[in-house]
Amino acid sequence: MSTAVDATRGPLLSALLRLATPVVVMQACHTAFHLVNVMWVGRLGAAATAAVTTSFFMLWTLWSFADITGVGTTATVSRHVGAGERDRAGHAAAQGMLLALLIGAAVSVLGLLFIGPIYRAVGTAPDVAHLAIGYLRILLGGAVVSTLYVWAESTMRAAGDTRTPLVVIATSIALNAALDPLLIFGIGPFPKLGVEGAAVATVIAQAFAVAWFLTLGLRNHPAFPLDRSALRRFEPRFALGLARIGVPYSLIGILFSIVYVYFAHVAARFGTAAVAAVGVSNRIESATYLVAAGFGLACEAIVGQNLGARQPDRAERAAWLSSGLMAAFGAAFSLVMLLWPAFLIGIFSSDPAVIEAGVPYLRLLAISQAFTGLELVLNGAFNGAGDTVPPMAISTSMSLLRIPLAWMFAVTWGLGLGGLALMITITCVVRTLILAWWFRRGTWKRKALATIPSEAPPLASPLS
Repeated sequence: MSTAVDATRGPLLSALLRLATPVVVMQACHTAFHLVNVMWVGRLGAAATAAVTTSFFMLWTLWSFADITGVGTTATVSRHVGAGERDRAGHAAAQGMLLALLIGAAVSVLGLLFIGPIYRAVGTAPDVAHLAIGYLRILLGGAVVSTLYVWAESTMRAAGDTRTPLVVIATSIALNAALDPLLIFGIGPFPKLGVEGAAVATVIAQAFAVAWFLTLGLRNHPAFPLDRSALRRFEPRFALGLARIGVPYSLIGILFSIVYVYFAHVAARFGTAAVAAVGVSNRIESATYLVAAGFGLACEAIVGQNLGARQPDRAERAAWLSSGLMAAFGAAFSLVMLLWPAFLIGIFSSDPAVIEAGVPYLRLLAISQAFTGLELVLNGAFNGAGDTVPPMAISTSMSLLRIPLAWMFAVTWGLGLGGLALMITITCVVRTLILAWWFRRGTWKRKALATIPSEAPPLASPLS
């Protein structure tokens, strides 16, 4: 029996929840790869914690490059699935896989070349930088695994199946959790690798998930359209079409990571504990992020399917329904952050200095959580429509503005780490309000419908 959801008919809330619930858990699993590493590595001290938490911002760049394929594949495959064109969906998935291989290889090469100079430029403490570079070299070396991991999950989600990927990813995170202590501390016959052991565990676990996904695709799983013959011929024009959709969204994540590396640079002026507090607080915020991003990814598939079925009003209703739910969730979690910040920080670090620095920082970030929920879902709606330029323009403009504002609030005005959190909150609110206004204008619907002819298009380029 197929686990795929046809989001083009029936109650929207039911379709949204059936798609989103497994995706939220999957997002938790994605985040758990890093969280599990942080929790085990945290036993090695503040420097090790800071190394892994600050490396997250570098890893965000890797995942953002992977999103080029993920977003492009989702928008294209979901559109063809909604139009009842499985062959074309399989062709798009195959070209997406080839593009993922190319992007992963490029990220590995560039990442390994530049990770050292980047950390030296940021000015991170030498002991933290040394540990972080070793950790990242292993993960960047496995970038092809990461890009295929994102591509495969995106393909199945676009086809309306979020349950099967959940099983695959949950199993892989369990494997990661089991390997972490063995490789970090050298238990039994395993080597004692320290921080690098966490990276090795993550690459092994993700490779396991990719192998499982590929087995499903090659065995013609009903929710994994994959044209095996198309894997033998790379079509640059089609790949460029996928990249055209995915690159704007990818730029949001890439710039996010660059800006947060700069935030770590600013925080470093206030000590290693402050750097660790920024990283840990970002991980706590990920509770809002992972739930809202899960609904955003589900919304992405629903919008794509309904636009493929030429039902733009239903697509818009799904977006606003999901946005309202996630704004409410963000507001609820903000109360948790306001009332119990020390407890939340203590989950990731027992260092008193990290907790002391992190409590006021986290309370200021709490204000932005409802807006974060709204923003992530609307980004997903734009992605499903293939109209990724507007959110990119809005997000990147605000992210670039954050660079001088971070220094102004924290250093020039003497507000310290609290000033950094205040600036992040203010810019998050402004960015989300602009994005909501743009989405409400409805130009994304007109653009999307203009790219869907009444008859099936040739396979030369996606969404053309």
